[in-house]
Amino acid sequence: MGQIDIGIPIEIVPMELRHIPALAQLERLCFSQPWSENSLNSELTNQLAFFLVAQQCQNIAGYAGMQCVAGECYMYNVAVFPEYRGNGIGTKLVQALIDKAIQMDAAFITLEVRQSNRQAISVYQKLGFQKAGCRKNFYAAPTEDGFIMTKTF
Repeated sequence: MGQIDIGIPIEIVPMELRHIPALAQLERLCFSQPWSENSLNSELTNQLAFFLVAQQCQNIAGYAGMQCVAGECYMYNVAVFPEYRGNGIGTKLVQALIDKAIQMDAAFITLEVRQSNRQAISVYQKLGFQKAGCRKNFYAAPTEDGFIMTKTF
């Protein structure tokens, strides 16, 4: 599938029930252990969760989410459909989560990323995340270490 015309603005909106089927499809496309529709749906009522969707008109481009507890935020999956990649959508989603964490007066935001995911690591570093550790064999299918990256406020 070809690139999407990014001339039409991308809008970042809170995740809603109507987004769940497309996001579950995106999960299956991007991750070896994808979240199910039920898992995504449960985040809609999770008072500690904050999930965002990037959309162009009514088409889903990507999504990202985090959970914040006691001033600490943990970023979950960030995913963008292949036809939308390379347009800064992942960066916009992560920046929106950072902005929300700051608004919530969090001390930091942290995440794990596959050590081979150089593109994501580059985005996180540009947004001020630093490597804080390594989780050995954190990921499965294939087994791979995960870098812990953190941005403090």
